Amino acid sequence: MNSNIIGLLVSFPFLAVVIAVGIALRHVYSISSESMRKFVHIGVSNWWFLELAFFTSFSYALVGPIVFIIVNSLFTFLGWGKALGMDDRKRNYGLIYFPITLVILVILQYQGLVSSLACTIGVLVMGYGDGLAALIGHKWGKKHLPIRMAKKSFVGSLTMAIVSFLITFIALIAYAPLSFGMTLFVSVLVSLIATLVEALTPLGLDNLSVPLVAALLVEVFV
Repeated sequence: MNSNIIGLLVSFPFLAVVIAVGIALRHVYSISSESMRKFVHIGVSNWWFLELAFFTSFSYALVGPIVFIIVNSLFTFLGWGKALGMDDRKRNYGLIYFPITLVILVILQYQGLVSSLACTIGVLVMGYGDGLAALIGHKWGKKHLPIRMAKKSFVGSLTMAIVSFLITFIALIAYAPLSFGMTLFVSVLVSLIATLVEALTPLGLDNLSVPLVAALLVEVFV
């Protein structure tokens, strides 16, 4: 069977499982709507591994993210998310922006403008970096950054920086022909700039800005 077809057959159950597990956590363990939202956010970012493993066709690779956009838009604009306790429309916008970013990165990747490695780092920095920063910051972040428009905690931003660094460093060590010093430099640079962009970008638009900035930084230096 064509690997692209397999990718589609895996992508849709994958999305369903991520949402179903999020719902289960919400109802069984009474996690907050924000925690559920971030669980879905982190979960969806793992779709990129399916993109790398199965898709060789540009058009097929776009199907998953486009479906994610449609489903998340229905949850947000038709109020379907209220049944799940996700009734903050402004916060739910981020669930739409992230798959839009996936569409942009798929386009950049298949047009040869940004490498698969750079795109992967961008997606994972946003998925895991921002997702874990929000979860940990919400739980333990008592003191906020001294930046009026940021509204981010020190703990959350530190988590974002550490996770972003680890993702970038591990990916570059494994797949980029760079010296150790250059790998360390790029990893620190990506983590710091991604953290700053995440802190300063309002209205959930960091789901667009962070992965694109991280991917472009990696592309420039690698």
